[in-house]
Amino acid sequence: MRESGIRRTGAAMVVEYAVRQGGRFAAGIPGHGSWAISDELLNHSNAIRGIQVMHEQSAVHVADGHYRATGHPMMAFTSIGPGAVNTAVGVATAFADSTALLLVTGSPLSHMRGHSVLQEFDRTHVADFPRLLEPVVKEWWQPSRLDEIPFVLHRAWNQMVSGRPGPVLIDLALDLQTDAAEVNLPEPVTREARSRPRPSADDVERAVRLLRAAERPVIVAGGGVITSDATLELRSLAERIGAPVVTTWMGKGAIDETHALSGGGIGDTATTSGNRLAAAADVIVAIGCRFTDWSSSSFRKGVTFSIPPARLIHIDIDPREIGKNYPVDVAMVGDAREALHDLVDALGPASARATGRRDSYLDSCPVDVGRRNTGEFAVPAN
Repeated sequence: MRESGIRRTGAAMVVEYAVRQGGRFAAGIPGHGSWAISDELLNHSNAIRGIQVMHEQSAVHVADGHYRATGHPMMAFTSIGPGAVNTAVGVATAFADSTALLLVTGSPLSHMRGHSVLQEFDRTHVADFPRLLEPVVKEWWQPSRLDEIPFVLHRAWNQMVSGRPGPVLIDLALDLQTDAAEVNLPEPVTREARSRPRPSADDVERAVRLLRAAERPVIVAGGGVITSDATLELRSLAERIGAPVVTTWMGKGAIDETHALSGGGIGDTATTSGNRLAAAADVIVAIGCRFTDWSSSSFRKGVTFSIPPARLIHIDIDPREIGKNYPVDVAMVGDAREALHDLVDALGPASARATGRRDSYLDSCPVDVGRRNTGEFAVPAN
């Protein structure tokens, strides 16, 4: 039901919208630039719990960990000035690992910007804190009016969770936190896309043709599999085509490591079995994987990957990642879960060839998963 305008402070808008988005926790440090946020968390303590930390960086790490564990974004908040800068390490970690969180920081009163109040950074530009975090957030906002805040909130939430997830920043002036106005807070369902992007049917069919012709297919599972909650679809694909699954650092946990088709990790600090399997593959299906130097053994050919001659099917929600470090034969832009679902459906029942390949692979694998670091996997030569 749509509400009529209700008089709210800016801080109340922030906290209430977090509640509407299903937020149950917010972590931060009460300070001269964030007392209003702290007060509103107390006012809404029946719906959302404020967690006081001892260091600003910890607040962001808590929000980051919450998203990794639950898949739901969390708010972190801090005061203004050098204390807010302490969040940079946590925000950069979330940005590098594609985890979503909302950081709300205090900012000078609108009419006092440029006067160096409240530890303002103003020597090159008034209220300049957001530019410190600009390289490590997906987007930042600094509203100048109360009636902007509802719009900023739904735009920030959309940016945070759409496409490749990541942290966002709202830098909120102290007077906008404490002043009140009659506003309508948007209902999330009216401002968000609830469906997931899928790859084109043509790309799915091209991938199917390549997989049906493969002799030694290997699946590379990255962090996108976990973010998309696509572990069941990943296992279905592996079992359908009889292919081992190797994981990047961020993809660890995408497949149960006691599963017979779990091939171990890949990259500089991973497993012998995972690297040997990936290097010997003739077709690689990479899902939610950026092919960083860490997971590609610094791109040394034949150590982790042999692309080319190995042919690559790359599934990622971010088209900028496709073809960035390795040439692709099939690019599938879309959500990992939807792409895997479409791929499994298009493959149809497992062929006798795929079943035979799976059984041959399983016969060559040691029963003890712990031996996979010893290089005892029987991997066919190229």
